[in-house]
Amino acid sequence: MQDKLNRIEDGGSKFFMNVVSAAGLGLFVYAVFEVVTGGVSLEWILLGLVTTLVVGRTIIAIPKTESTVTLDDTFIYVSVLLYGVWPSVVLAGVNAVLCSLRYPNRKRVAPFNAGAMSLSVFISSSLVTYVFGGPHELASDSGRLVLGAESLALLHYLLNSGMVSIVSALRNRRSLAATWRESFLWTGMSYFAGAVAACLIVKLITVISFYAFIVAVPILATTFLMYRNYLEKVQASIRHVDEMTDLHLRTIEALAIAIDAKDEVTHDHVHRVQIYAIGLARQFGLSDAEIEALKAGALLHDIGKLAVPDYILNKPDKLTVAEFDKMKVHTIVGAEILTRVAFPYPVVPVVRHHHERWDGRGYPDGLRGDEIPITARILSVVDCFDAVREDRQYRKAMTREQAIDLIKSSSGTMYDPEVVRAFIEHLPQFEGEIKRQKKEVKAAKSKGQSSGALALQKKDSGQVVFEHIRNAHREVITLYEIAQTIGMSLDLRDMFAVFSSRLQNIVSYTTCVLYLHKPNSIDVEAVHVAGRYAERLKGASLILGSGISGWVVANRQPMYNCDPRLDLNAAQIKIDVPYRAVIAVPLLKGNDVLGALTLYSAELSAYEPDHLRLVEAVAKLAADAIANALHHEETEADALTDSVTGLANSRALRRRFEQEAARARGAGESFALLMMDLDYFKRVNDTMGHPAGNDALRQVGELLSRHIRSNDFLSRYAGDEYVALLPNIGPLEVRELVGRLQHALDNRKFGVNESSAPIGISVGWACFGPDGESIDELLLAADRAMYADKLRRKSPGSISEDALQQQPNDYRVM
Repeated sequence: MQDKLNRIEDGGSKFFMNVVSAAGLGLFVYAVFEVVTGGVSLEWILLGLVTTLVVGRTIIAIPKTESTVTLDDTFIYVSVLLYGVWPSVVLAGVNAVLCSLRYPNRKRVAPFNAGAMSLSVFISSSLVTYVFGGPHELASDSGRLVLGAESLALLHYLLNSGMVSIVSALRNRRSLAATWRESFLWTGMSYFAGAVAACLIVKLITVISFYAFIVAVPILATTFLMYRNYLEKVQASIRHVDEMTDLHLRTIEALAIAIDAKDEVTHDHVHRVQIYAIGLARQFGLSDAEIEALKAGALLHDIGKLAVPDYILNKPDKLTVAEFDKMKVHTIVGAEILTRVAFPYPVVPVVRHHHERWDGRGYPDGLRGDEIPITARILSVVDCFDAVREDRQYRKAMTREQAIDLIKSSSGTMYDPEVVRAFIEHLPQFEGEIKRQKKEVKAAKSKGQSSGALALQKKDSGQVVFEHIRNAHREVITLYEIAQTIGMSLDLRDMFAVFSSRLQNIVSYTTCVLYLHKPNSIDVEAVHVAGRYAERLKGASLILGSGISGWVVANRQPMYNCDPRLDLNAAQIKIDVPYRAVIAVPLLKGNDVLGALTLYSAELSAYEPDHLRLVEAVAKLAADAIANALHHEETEADALTDSVTGLANSRALRRRFEQEAARARGAGESFALLMMDLDYFKRVNDTMGHPAGNDALRQVGELLSRHIRSNDFLSRYAGDEYVALLPNIGPLEVRELVGRLQHALDNRKFGVNESSAPIGISVGWACFGPDGESIDELLLAADRAMYADKLRRKSPGSISEDALQQQPNDYRVM
């Protein structure tokens, strides 16, 4: 929790920190006095050492927040429940100081952390003691113990997170509720889970002895590691989403730069406006959706200038009334274009209203004051400030001071006074951010350059200009649609289907092929094909370096207008109507080559250089999305596979169960769930070691796979348990299968030479429908049947009546 504050704050946050530090440290000193004068318990010292030296070093970062989760709160709760208020205040304060030592500004952070923890533990533990009684009363009554512990966790959670949130809110000038929700809402569950664990530890100590709490340490450690592993996977997924979002934004940048290319003097204007706008949005506490809208709007607010002739955009003299009316059209045109894109956040109002005036004399709708969206008010200020600081053909650039005076003089007439005030106040901060991002902006800009228009078809001379403009519009919209499509999909097949259809709108082809280089291989395979001869080409394999596409992958260079038969001959494929032209572009992700995007045409005699540049631009966008899709496929496969046996894991089991359940409900059928548990498996691990145990698990999985049908589903559920789903099978067939499985394992030894050992298997099963319709219900029924089978196998004929009564259907006891 104290990990939040890792730099020196000032102003209100500094004052609040000083107050908390002074009050908390004073309380901590008094607590130390009470503990020393009252006598120190050896058990409490041992608990403190475990908490501060071992448990306090276990940290999990919560994804997308600055917060962390540790196990030390659990042991602080144990201290409160066993030793009362003052020893717990001391323990909390010492632990907070030690946790702060890893920060470079530890001298500033440590007093606040110790003070906040001391205050939080003192107030929460005092209230719990007052309401529920002291350690003796709590330990003697389990109900009171649980209520007290959970109340303690709730109070501690609210107090501690509240104090840290106040500092963060003051520092960032944000809402306290929003700060707490974003940073600490996730952590609440860990407090209550820690309270439950503390109750269990206290009960262990009460029933057995103090040293029994040591038994809980590895249990908590195991739970902690599992939770950390889960959050790491969540973090990986979030990182993947962030990468796709970054791809989305870089695509927008590419489009914006293409639009600004019509006005060459505004080289970095789009990027600076974006930084100004996002910075102001955060100062005003706008929502995430509004900030995303500003990110896109700051980049695309001038997209409507595609409808404005270049001579008006670059006219050195003052515009006429008619010319200015034509210039006004760009806000409406831009809004209409972006309406068709269907952004998931409100971009259109930003683009449409960024030329409205505070006094109502703007365009296109004449909105006044707060009627103008706050995002448009922000964009109008920052766009003007940056635009007037650049040279234009009709005027010279203003200095920084002149630009500031200009927007000040227009405050209250053209611009929202509050926006102007906030912008000028934070301008140095924004300018520092621009300098810091200068290299990144240049890199993004170099990647985002868009190609020119395609070659025009033969038309009447009077229609050439209009056809050229339509092609330019089509390219911009299609490029964005492609980027939006591939950026939102993780399924490679679906992504290619939509992507290839969009590509057809701007580059004509007969067949579009996605070649991918197989890992650890010299083969380049046509994994997805669109257009004519798709069935013939799909799955075709080229040797790396052979043919056109194989050469492109091997050399990482594009090639076009070679003989398309080079690819067909290398893949040993014949087609009816020969191709006449080809473009092959490598798909590069960093230093890795993923494959090639190849277009074949039977209609065009040759592709133009503009076609090549456009396909290269598209390939750069596609490479990131394809890499993400391939990574997702690998991650998905790993997430559904047991690493020891290679079988499906419990996650895959639950997914397959839902599919089988839906099929069974629709067809009015049933299926069986078979649960199998290995007997005497511990003997293998104990005598031959865990590697031999893992090998035995693999052998068991292979043996079970050979005895079930091809349409059955087998998984390793957990430990030495396997679960199978058996569709369309009757009770007699299940009994026969179980008999075969048990016979096969009973007559098989696992291990090597003299170290081999026998393993048996206990089996229980349940039917979808009679025993339940959820996987948990069927697992419970099968587990009870398996337990009875285990008793029968250990002591044939001696299953007790009570054991049998535990079975939901005793005919399933094998």
